[in-house]
Amino acid sequence: MLVSIIIPCYNQAEFIDETLLSVFNQQYAQWECLLIDDGSTDNTAEIINKWVIKDNRFSYHKKENKGVSAARNFGLSKAKGDFIQFLDSDDLLASDKLLISIDAIQKQEVDIVCSNYLIFSKTITNTFPPFSQLEKYEFNFYNLARYWNDGFTVPIHCWFFKAALLKDIQFPEGLTAQEDWVTWLRVFQNSPKTYYIPKQLALYRKNPNGRTNTAVFFNETLQALDYMKQFISDADFQLLYEAVIMRYNSSMVYWKNRQMALKKSNSYQFGLFCKKLIKKIGLLPLAKKLFQQTKLTK
Repeated sequence: MLVSIIIPCYNQAEFIDETLLSVFNQQYAQWECLLIDDGSTDNTAEIINKWVIKDNRFSYHKKENKGVSAARNFGLSKAKGDFIQFLDSDDLLASDKLLISIDAIQKQEVDIVCSNYLIFSKTITNTFPPFSQLEKYEFNFYNLARYWNDGFTVPIHCWFFKAALLKDIQFPEGLTAQEDWVTWLRVFQNSPKTYYIPKQLALYRKNPNGRTNTAVFFNETLQALDYMKQFISDADFQLLYEAVIMRYNSSMVYWKNRQMALKKSNSYQFGLFCKKLIKKIGLLPLAKKLFQQTKLTK
């Protein structure tokens, strides 16, 4: 049985070699790896082509830049496998990810397998616990709707799908974020049988440039919600809408409490005292000038 591994790539020359090595080292050998270059301008193509020459199970597909959803959809259109494994071009798979997933999907007679994961920074020797506890949740539409980004978030390479599940479902190409969440909601509308593997078979690279702007993230989530409206009932739309509002409110309360705690801290109060003292004796302009010069020399 063939597994199709779909990897969208955009200017990932720094990480793609390590990602493809994790694919090459899979203990299960019956796979194809479709690398969809979404208009990279660095030397991503050069690195990928070395792997294509090394192993013909890798295939390189160049397309104009249209975003990660379009790249994944292109990969799905070319995939020949019985199963689909998604993988981002900076993340990694454990060497037994495919083998264990194939075994579980057959023995458990399910449609989807989801494994646990680890977070890593620069190297896989520097790992962190997952940012969500997947074992606490049943994999169904309600939990994906209600708790996504609120304790229940699944990195895309944790999943392992029967290809038939995605035959009539595509990633939403009009969205700039939350495209994976929307896709999983559509998949789980049909109540697929899912089995959870507690072993950490996916490695998620910690991204220092991740989204931190709560307001922007909220707007993108509303766009995802608007997209889903065409596919779901009014009752399910109400569930999604209430869940999004609750998550946003919880986030705002969290950051407000952190800001209040910071202002009450000894270091903040000492800094405030120093600022007042400097201002009082007329040295504030000089202090600002010295601070700016210090920043420029770093």
